Amino acid sequence: MARPRTRRSVAIIALVLSLAGVVSIPAPASAAFSQPLSISPAGYDSYDQQQAYDRQGDALFVWVRESHTYPHPRYVEFKSRSYNGRWGTTTTLSPAGQAPHSPQVAVDDDGDAIVAWRAYNGVDNSIYARRISKSGTLGPLIAVSAGGMQAHGTYVAIDSDGDAVVTWAERHDTGAVFPMMRRYSSSGTLSPAVVLASTPTAAEPPAVAYDREGDAVLAWANDNVVQARTLSADGTISELKTVSAPLSPIDRHFTAKVTVDRDGDALVTWRHWSDQGQSTRVWGRWVARDGTVGNVRQLTPALHTDVVNHSVAGDLDGDMLLTWDLFSTGHLYAVSISPTQTVGQPVLLSTWGRLHTVRVDDDGDGIVVWQGKGLNNSVGSVEARRVTRSGTFGTTEVIAGIGVDPTAAVTHEGRAAVAWERRFQVDLQIQVSVDPYFVTTQGIRS
Repeated sequence: MARPRTRRSVAIIALVLSLAGVVSIPAPASAAFSQPLSISPAGYDSYDQQQAYDRQGDALFVWVRESHTYPHPRYVEFKSRSYNGRWGTTTTLSPAGQAPHSPQVAVDDDGDAIVAWRAYNGVDNSIYARRISKSGTLGPLIAVSAGGMQAHGTYVAIDSDGDAVVTWAERHDTGAVFPMMRRYSSSGTLSPAVVLASTPTAAEPPAVAYDREGDAVLAWANDNVVQARTLSADGTISELKTVSAPLSPIDRHFTAKVTVDRDGDALVTWRHWSDQGQSTRVWGRWVARDGTVGNVRQLTPALHTDVVNHSVAGDLDGDMLLTWDLFSTGHLYAVSISPTQTVGQPVLLSTWGRLHTVRVDDDGDGIVVWQGKGLNNSVGSVEARRVTRSGTFGTTEVIAGIGVDPTAAVTHEGRAAVAWERRFQVDLQIQVSVDPYFVTTQGIRS
């Protein structure tokens, strides 16, 4: 498949064809989202959707499908969408007898993917993974976590060549919970599982992100500290680093996230709860490619004391965008963060925005998607605002008047796909809306 043309080349082609009277191609910035399309099968409840793009603009959507009939068997399913809008068939990934939850998907440059999920197999809660080739061929089902342990949560990341990392948190009989990781190479080789930290013993599943060279950064909240390690392309794991600053032992940290630029410099963010102030804010710390740890920064304003959720994304140059919402008001905010670690002024995106996600492309253009209020405040809506690299936000777009739990993905050139759940009379379905791809008789697309 030919690689997509750049924005500049597309714009030039569009201008030439337009002047010649051949075709009119709208500018990507003014493109509206497509009408919602249900992609999950009718007659079931489907949820826990995630999606990812490759460098060609082809997308992969995954979700959990649950039967209405007792004992309500569940399966992980996926469906592909090509850059020109062609949908593949719905395919089942997980075997019978599992009760899967929360699948995660990552796709490499060429469209080969890995999907990981947690499932109860009748004895343990374990982490499973499976590869999907660009052509849709399924790899073998892999049990990532060890039997006899209780695993929960999982993240998956993949580098440009298809080497992947799967992470999870593992609970032992003693009650201790450890952060875990395992490499899953593009050739199908599975490395031994690694315990990333043995103390404290209350870890969340590690977040992980790759740079363009195949090096990764992993970070996780572990009770009253945030910890991190780097993973080189050759599999070398760095020494354990404490990312959070020394604080009261009764303070807590939650939901660490990692954003990495092309050179491997990372920003680790997390929500910090202060016992003294009875407040929750977003803090962050930079981790350089060589392992140098910067200063801890409070990234949300001092007056924002009740942060509920946060999302962060960055481009290849290290420009980042952080979003968060407040419990008391439901207000949704965003702030830009420069490669020099300069934090901009907060922008109010919506007076009501929950379950938000921010995604940006290689150049820093992107989108913020959230669940807004719906009809009579009884159901949700799916709303979005686009953002440029300079931090300029567009107006609010209502993608769907009815929908909850939206997720988003963008191509490296800024095309977005938004998915959400919508309840119909008897079904809970996954719906999708995408930026339109304009196709001419000459095969040129924007």
